[in-house]
Amino acid sequence: MNARAVAFAAALMFAAGVLAGCTAPAPDITGDTATGMQTTVVSIAESAAAGDASGALAKLDGLQQQLDAAITDGSVSAQRAAAIQTRIDVVRADLQPVPAVEPAPDPAVSEDTGETSVTNDDSGTGNGNSGPDKPGTDKPGKEKPDKEEGGPGKGNEKGGKGND
Repeated sequence: MNARAVAFAAALMFAAGVLAGCTAPAPDITGDTATGMQTTVVSIAESAAAGDASGALAKLDGLQQQLDAAITDGSVSAQRAAAIQTRIDVVRADLQPVPAVEPAPDPAVSEDTGETSVTNDDSGTGNGNSGPDKPGTDKPGKEKPDKEEGGPGKGNEKGGKGND
């Protein structure tokens, strides 16, 4: 038995435990309704434990019909019906097959050479080195002034801060 079947059985047994208190006559559910639902819950648990998820789902549909009929004929209170419905929904979610997840595609590989092909698309934000050759020239009004001869500099030039 795999771990998933054990989880199903545990969830169904939890639902059976909720309905177990239903066997004694109570003002929120009649004895016959409780007994019928409890029998169905045990059958669902057995199918799930055996790994028969489709069979368990079919029986769960039967439990849903029993609940709907009990609501219609008044043999279950609204509060108890809501609690049972919640358990049915949880069990149904556990029994639903998990959709297969496809792995992420690998980079395109050529079938005849086995080499990886590189796609050149210009979408996205990467560094395509398609900008200007000199930094700072792509923003209007932010151009660097050319160095004028004789202007202040770092060396011992006229007007500089050197050691004269």
